[in-house]
Amino acid sequence: MLTLEPDSLRRTGDGSAWEDALIAFVRKATEAGQTVVVTAEDRLFTPAQAARKLMVSRSTVSRRIAAGEIRAVRVGNRHRIPYAELERVWNQSMEAMAAVVASDIEAELFADD
Repeated sequence: MLTLEPDSLRRTGDGSAWEDALIAFVRKATEAGQTVVVTAEDRLFTPAQAARKLMVSRSTVSRRIAAGEIRAVRVGNRHRIPYAELERVWNQSMEAMAAVVASDIEAELFADD
């Protein structure tokens, strides 16, 4: 079995290690007469895991889920945050931070000395 995590699938130039690993895995399996099935599934994070990645507290993630600011799915009676949602929230946070400091950075870069 070969598992590829989304973070390792970022393209870095003409080729990448994950592509080579996938091709090698498929070749080896087919040479052995095996059937290869490629599937994708949502990667889900607990609120605690999401909090670590977002660098906030678990209770902050839970409050934002309750407020509808973070979309989560229910697995049994627990919340899980899909990878794409975690990435959206991260990007939104970075854009907000950049907007806050943009004028300060511009002033420093283009200040008349």
